[in-house]
Amino acid sequence: MDRRLVETAVAGLSAMFEGDGAALRLTAVDEDGGAVGLSLHLDDVSCADCVLPPDRLRDVVEATLRREVPGVSRIALHDPRAAPAPPPGPAAAAAELTVLDPTGEVPAGDPDPGPEAGPLAGRRVGFRVDVLWPAWDVTVEEWTRELEAAGAVVTRWRRQQGLKGAEGERAQAEYEAFVGGVDVLVSGLGNCGSCTSWSVLDGLTGLAAGLPTVVAVTANFEVLARALATDQGRPGLRLVVLPFAANNLGDDEVRAAARELYPALLATLGATTGVPVGAA
Repeated sequence: MDRRLVETAVAGLSAMFEGDGAALRLTAVDEDGGAVGLSLHLDDVSCADCVLPPDRLRDVVEATLRREVPGVSRIALHDPRAAPAPPPGPAAAAAELTVLDPTGEVPAGDPDPGPEAGPLAGRRVGFRVDVLWPAWDVTVEEWTRELEAAGAVVTRWRRQQGLKGAEGERAQAEYEAFVGGVDVLVSGLGNCGSCTSWSVLDGLTGLAAGLPTVVAVTANFEVLARALATDQGRPGLRLVVLPFAANNLGDDEVRAAARELYPALLATLGATTGVPVGAA
């Protein structure tokens, strides 16, 4: 195993989490044994719940290292959120998530981005929104106005991420029913690690259902969104990237940016607003 490849891969991983103020640091490398030690640092994080959840973080780290570093066979990731701070001594191992992998390979996944939306007139466009980012609601309002002018029927469904148990199951069933009732899906907003993970997962639900699908993320989380889609076996998932942090602009600025980005939304979806050839 080449230490330089490990360092490059870890630097790339750490950059994915900088938008939340988190950092991933390399703590140990055993080139002969193929072992890598990593530690997540949250010193500059203002919202720990916004950082990619521990299980998703582990999956992304494992998949990236296995893909980019030939020969890696053991990964030990210390995440301070995964367990209470242990006392000194052997119990410290309780705070580590360890992955053993004898193959060191990751399947390439399906690069197919799914079908294109085509003519929008008469199509049902569904927006998956969230409870976190008012700027995403403003963006969707602007896009809805444009889509309805093109003859589309627009609906919304709001995700409250992190629900568990029966409440989480009910919300997921409701979302899947929403997906089943639309022709085109736009999922967002990826503007932190956790909400990017949920936006991508909800987008993949639409892609698996055969819908023209796009996930909206802000620029700081584009790389993370692509890594998450790749980790789930769908590297071709379409992304539309908002070139700003959603919490840093006023409503007027967000509306102007949304109008400017609308053509990119159509192009990413493969959507057209003209009358279909041969239509009456």
